[in-house]
Amino acid sequence: MKVDLVVKNARLVSPRGIVEAGVAIEDGVIVAVARGAHLPGADRVIDAGGMHVLPGLLDGHSHTFLPPETPATGTRAAAKGGVTTMLEMPGTQMGCFNLEQFREKRRAMEETAHVDFCLHAGCASGFPEGTLTEMWGAGATGAKFFISSAGPRWPQTFDGEVIDRFRELSRCGGLALIHAENDNILRDNQRRLRDQGRKDYASHLEGRPRVAEVEAGRRMIDYLKMTGCRGLIVHTGVPETVWYSAQARMEGARTSVETCTQYLYLTEDDIRERGPWLKFAPPPRTKADRDEIRRLLSLGWIDTVATDHAPYGRDRKEAGLADMWEAPNGIPGLDTHLPLLLDGVSQGWLTLERIAAAAAENPARLYGVYPRKGVIHPGSDADLVIVDMKARRTINNEDQVTACGWTPYDGMKVEGWPRMSIIRGAVAMEDDQVHAEQGSGRFIPRLI
Repeated sequence: MKVDLVVKNARLVSPRGIVEAGVAIEDGVIVAVARGAHLPGADRVIDAGGMHVLPGLLDGHSHTFLPPETPATGTRAAAKGGVTTMLEMPGTQMGCFNLEQFREKRRAMEETAHVDFCLHAGCASGFPEGTLTEMWGAGATGAKFFISSAGPRWPQTFDGEVIDRFRELSRCGGLALIHAENDNILRDNQRRLRDQGRKDYASHLEGRPRVAEVEAGRRMIDYLKMTGCRGLIVHTGVPETVWYSAQARMEGARTSVETCTQYLYLTEDDIRERGPWLKFAPPPRTKADRDEIRRLLSLGWIDTVATDHAPYGRDRKEAGLADMWEAPNGIPGLDTHLPLLLDGVSQGWLTLERIAAAAAENPARLYGVYPRKGVIHPGSDADLVIVDMKARRTINNEDQVTACGWTPYDGMKVEGWPRMSIIRGAVAMEDDQVHAEQGSGRFIPRLI
């Protein structure tokens, strides 16, 4: 037997441990996992040199239709950062609120994507019952809900409609993805602070206080429990949401929690110092909150970790230097996602096994693409990331692939770096150079 590719001399990482073995790949699929002497011959052999090999990462939360970003540039950034399957969120730039928009977005990404991708639907007010069911049937991996206002181009759903759509998703087996902040608190705070003439960096923190996130998270988890709907509270930075979700699950609710890399590193002190460059929503909280989110992720209480990649250009962010309200919410994150997680391993508060769980296998299961994605196993797509845990690098703006050309982590020193990523048996990135061709990424529909 001879196969297309063998990756040998590797330390394969899964949530259940690390084993010294290699992988045989044929027609883009893993056909064997074995120790070196038992691996077949191959047209190409990649010697991992004893480095760790993770399953290809799934980023469950990216926005790549956000100028200056495009799916072409955004998925190149994903390939560079070790993300082999990117799940595109709906946004105000290109909504995904009905089946026609869903199909249009799929076509646009199939023409340009450098990595495999899935599509989340969006839930907006005014669309008839059954709209989410239609998109779920077309392969959507989730439906995004904004509990606070997303702006005039995303018709806001209020609680009654949210509950109705949760019931619809429960009937079709769908998954609700929930941005949970109390809208009334945000609106009242913004009005009060603007009336006071506040434009300083801290106004962002006071305008979106932790109570708004805690209250909305608890309320949405209660609605999920009441309707029997599966739900994921996204970009969570407050431990209270994690604790309440865990309690609800013990009572039969089907709730999960996502955090993002920025909540593992940034705090409200950073916002006060750097303002619009770190403006995202919900904002980060205290150092104690950051440390607790790290702990809960390491213990498995947080199900997934994603990027919420929202790469606004420098010009948009600089508008907030004089008036914080003028800067949009969002920061880039695809290029730096895996390096920051690997640095967490080097610092000792995270493990490679937890990365394999929270950034690969768990999201693959949650979004219905497991075992095709998220695992190193015979029959699965050959999506792998070789990482060098001894590599010491400095993150900087000049090396970013994302079209915005900057990173909030500019100048940060990290230990641990992705050396190569493989998508369906083809080398997508090697030594920071993206080799995946535009349009080579495939749409991945749910398996269940």
